[in-house]
Amino acid sequence: MDELRTGKPMVTGKVTIVPIERCYIQSISGDMGCWLYGLKEPFAIIIFDATGIRAYDTAAIEISVASLIQKIPDLSAMLASSKLKQVWPKEFPGNSA
Repeated sequence: MDELRTGKPMVTGKVTIVPIERCYIQSISGDMGCWLYGLKEPFAIIIFDATGIRAYDTAAIEISVASLIQKIPDLSAMLASSKLKQVWPKEFPGNSA
């Protein structure tokens, strides 16, 4: 299993930060038994505030929020429930403002 998922959103004043985590689990079985390996690491963050919505990877390079929405099924619904969705560009799902 190798997937991206949202972490718990953090709200500070009028800024919301959503961590994006990469979760990886591998299992190997053999003659001597079974081994499990798990990894949870930061992948990106999504920041939205009065100036808009943007995402950055762990190297602080801006990445496409739309590409993250395609990779993470619950991200669109989570962002759509945000009180700050009026600052989104019109092409984002859930923006009716």
